[in-house]
Amino acid sequence: MSWSDILYPDNPVRRERVARLHQELINCIELNFDTTNELIEALNTHCQFKLHPVKMNMNGTVRENCDILLAAIKSIQDILQAIDAKLKSNLEPDLYRKLHDFQEPDATKMRILRNVATFVSGLAGTVAMGFFIKLALSQVVSRVLSQTTMVLAKIGASVIGAVAGMLLGVGVDLIISAILGAIERDQLEAKIQELSELVSEFKPASKEYNKAIMKILCKLP
Repeated sequence: MSWSDILYPDNPVRRERVARLHQELINCIELNFDTTNELIEALNTHCQFKLHPVKMNMNGTVRENCDILLAAIKSIQDILQAIDAKLKSNLEPDLYRKLHDFQEPDATKMRILRNVATFVSGLAGTVAMGFFIKLALSQVVSRVLSQTTMVLAKIGASVIGAVAGMLLGVGVDLIISAILGAIERDQLEAKIQELSELVSEFKPASKEYNKAIMKILCKLP
């Protein structure tokens, strides 16, 4: 037992909590990588996209891995927005408005898209059109994607974001070793507070992102 633990007997408990929260954060990041790769595979298969799958850098920092995810999600959003821009330029304003009206039935949107599918790459085929409706024209998915990118950016910008090592315990060891000494108690409390806030926001956002995308993918043939 260190002198720090003798002087501050609650520090081992604080360290365990830091380790647990850090691992929860890493688990959420891993879930986001898996979900994004599932989405990329589906887009490449059904919409003829040429997106590259993403891979966690286990030796990199939390921030670097968040940046990898952010870049991948942005690439997906950019392509979908490019298709949407082509739709806007090829459709009558009223028809384009109907595409983005969540009260309009999917069957109506499919009929609208069939009229311009030959002019818009990525929309060839019923599956691709249905995929686009559920993914790009869904208010739920748009909100989930925006929320996910906002939380990822927040994590990357945090002090925790600078910690290297995505493997279990590696990042935690770096956190702990940087704050040993008389001020460890206060530093641990600060890290617990920061991690708690990030996890409480990121965990439900990650689950919602995964749920929204998986719900769409499960309907694909």
